[in-house]
Amino acid sequence: MSEVKERKPGASPRNGCPPPKNRQFGQPEGNPRHNGAWKKEDTLRYKWEQMLKLDDDELRAVLADTTASKVERITAEVLLDGSMKSSEKLVALEKLANQVYGFPKQEIKQTNIEAPAPRLPKTKSEE
Repeated sequence: MSEVKERKPGASPRNGCPPPKNRQFGQPEGNPRHNGAWKKEDTLRYKWEQMLKLDDDELRAVLADTTASKVERITAEVLLDGSMKSSEKLVALEKLANQVYGFPKQEIKQTNIEAPAPRLPKTKSEE
């Protein structure tokens, strides 16, 4: 029979050796600690809140930045557009949000539902 070797605490079940210190959680080369949830900084709402704080020169810089996302550049373009009223800008941003996230769930309740008319078999004279 094969002998069962005792593993050191923290050792890998595959090879029985503990990982090097620089590869453990929390270390620079280790797995990052993150719960898997969305980062607040990546959401469209957060980006818009930050962009609304920018002045015109900073918005032009975002518009000229080729590394900025398409959403950021479109948002900067809408905010800089002097020909649009503020209500039109909100409508444009709402359309952009709907393109990114889709429309909210909508329910339609029908109260006037009628039963379908019964389908009778055709008679020989109708055929």
